[in-house]
Amino acid sequence: MNSLDGNGKPCFKASTYDVNGIVLTYKDSTAEDLAKTYNKVVTAKVNGDYVGWSDSPSFIHFKKAQEDIVSIEEITYWHPFNTGKNCRYHAMLLIACGGEDEKQFYSDRLNDHDNRLYLTRFRGRYLPLCKPQNITFKNWVK
Repeated sequence: MNSLDGNGKPCFKASTYDVNGIVLTYKDSTAEDLAKTYNKVVTAKVNGDYVGWSDSPSFIHFKKAQEDIVSIEEITYWHPFNTGKNCRYHAMLLIACGGEDEKQFYSDRLNDHDNRLYLTRFRGRYLPLCKPQNITFKNWVK
């Protein structure tokens, strides 16, 4: 992936791992840059390099498929405001990758069955459960 300047010369080179640009990394990337500049919601250190994902479900599927193959550390959920803590996508990440009990995120507005579907399914697919790791919540607005 290259971004071009006004003269058509590359000014930024990065690697994406998918067609839609949901996953991004680049040389000397930092978790904060991926979140703040490139709007990545989840960041993690994968084999020593920071990688960012645009949504929690994409990261969850990646982690389940790769957790026994690559080193995945420093998982962070980013949101511009502190009110994003424990939102649906943060809760999905905590349940699937953090080993949290889904019932702590249930809403009184839904019955148990609907709560479970709301927190463990995305676009018609159940999210896989991964090996539990610490998930950090950070807000990138200072």
